[in-house]
Amino acid sequence: MRDLRHYHICYFLWIPAILLCVTGVLAIYSASLGYQSDYVSRQLMWLLIAIILAVGVSLIPYLFFHHYATIIYAVSLLSLLLVLIIGQERNGAKAWLGFGSFGIQPSEFTKIAVIFLFGRYFADFEEHRYNWKYYFMSFGILAIPMALILLQPDLGTMLTFFPVVIAMFLVTGTKLSLLLTTFLGVVAAFPPVWMFLLKNYQKQRFLLTWHPERDPWGYGYHALMSKLTLGSGMLFGRGYGESRMSKLNFLPERHTDFIFSVFGEEWGFIGSVLLLCLYFFLILAALRIARGARDLFGVTVATGIAVLIATHVIMNVGMCTGMMPVIGVPLPLFSYGGSSLLCTMIALGVLQSIYADAKNKGAY
Repeated sequence: MRDLRHYHICYFLWIPAILLCVTGVLAIYSASLGYQSDYVSRQLMWLLIAIILAVGVSLIPYLFFHHYATIIYAVSLLSLLLVLIIGQERNGAKAWLGFGSFGIQPSEFTKIAVIFLFGRYFADFEEHRYNWKYYFMSFGILAIPMALILLQPDLGTMLTFFPVVIAMFLVTGTKLSLLLTTFLGVVAAFPPVWMFLLKNYQKQRFLLTWHPERDPWGYGYHALMSKLTLGSGMLFGRGYGESRMSKLNFLPERHTDFIFSVFGEEWGFIGSVLLLCLYFFLILAALRIARGARDLFGVTVATGIAVLIATHVIMNVGMCTGMMPVIGVPLPLFSYGGSSLLCTMIALGVLQSIYADAKNKGAY
């Protein structure tokens, strides 16, 4: 554990994070009006647990995660296997471990485990960063959890891994020719994935991304209602608690996947931009921590976390605005759900640990 007498808190990281959590709880309360379940109390419970975990993780020297990255990764794979065997099925996906209405989604925590293991890979094999053999062997780390998550099936979570890992490769100075080859390989793999692995509803959501009105009461319903909800807020919004689309129960999953649409209806374009500014400052803080980290493990892990948060924001907002298919990616620190909140807060605790270590060494 750290010496708290010389511990430095990263305020430019925690201020936007706390504001997002508080705003998220208020948005969940507004979006869940009319529901019988008390989502706010549950979210507050998860938030309390998440804060305790974030503080605990931030007090652990981040090189601890370098040392135990392989074990953390193995535990995450075991949890994904357990999900496929004894997991709970919700909304067509078998992705939760737990009982009753409470459950944990192991795929969320697998993202952090993969970031740790890739960070260790880059730190331990830095001299092989330009070697084709080591480069392609490293994707075995990624292929196993992605395959297990796709079997659930959870396409949205699976897709978040790609930009995170590519960003970690870029920040270590990997040759662009290697990355281009990977991109071409992904493109080549798309047709068989489309034909044999994707479910029919997943295909339809991709096909109807920009034209949901072609199937307004079927696969395009979520995207169409989300755009109508968001657009009805106009410039300044209807006001807190005044989301008509939410109250009239037109918008599905309004407290989880589409909470940004509800927020946009109530606070308008101005409020939505201010919310995105909070995410911008949070991601900027994570990248600043990556720049000041004192070793390659810290640089790659902080970069991976920054890109993970950015990917979630882009996917969720793109989903709500009709620019991306509906793939069930939550808005970090904002959407209702314990797993996403716990995962994000643990990641922020890791960033705080990297910052505190670098600060003590005279960085920044």
